Amino acid sequence: MCLSRVRQVVACDGDGDAVVEGVGGRLERVSLLALDGLPPQPGEWLIVHSGYAVSRVDEDTARAALADLEVVQGAAWEGDA
Repeated sequence: MCLSRVRQVVACDGDGDAVVEGVGGRLERVSLLALDGLPPQPGEWLIVHSGYAVSRVDEDTARAALADLEVVQGAAWEGDA
């Protein structure tokens, strides 16, 4: 199963890819082929699905989504105990 993820842009290479910060600070390269508009700037937030940036989100929405994910992950860990 594939899930979309919220990621923050670290750099954009101008060749149709961006480097985004993933879980635990890990850097990932994503394709911008499915993203409308101008290339994203560092600091912008993207929804990434299967290695493709599919949309942009504002910072408040991104942080709320990340907070919700932490709650869900915490509940999953507690259920494994």
